[in-house]
Amino acid sequence: MKRNMLAIVILAATLINLTLSAVLIFTVIPKAKRTDALIEKIVAAVELETESGIGKDYGEILPADQDEYTFADKAINLKSTGSKPSIAQVSITITLNKKHDDYATVQPLIAGKENKIVAAVGNVLSDYTSAEVSLYADDINKDALAKIQEIFQSECIIEATLNVLAAN
Repeated sequence: MKRNMLAIVILAATLINLTLSAVLIFTVIPKAKRTDALIEKIVAAVELETESGIGKDYGEILPADQDEYTFADKAINLKSTGSKPSIAQVSITITLNKKHDDYATVQPLIAGKENKIVAAVGNVLSDYTSAEVSLYADDINKDALAKIQEIFQSECIIEATLNVLAAN
């Protein structure tokens, strides 16, 4: 008698398991598939937004695809450390991407905007003392690049390098 009772309990547990599995298959899985489809649509929309051309990736820019302009020996005021003003002699090198869509527009304007470029670099350097210039060279170059890109309203300019020749 105990064996029959045990068999009935096992049979009941199996039928309950089968019923719950059927409920799971017919209710939860379709909802999960719909949720998955919604997530895939959102991901596709986000990927389309990043491929809109605003942040167009030009890949690795080869040296042959770069154009450099140098403005040599410019006197720029630095942040003074004492009573006397501090002046640096700076060479500014601007690198352009020849394959950028804006290159044909920006390239002819570089020489004509030399004073604005030097003023923008001066604004960046005026926040640093002569001792800080060498310590924060990477930050200064990044800030100068951002200011120069702002002048031309283009990311055609890919690098700005400041070489401080002498500071006093």
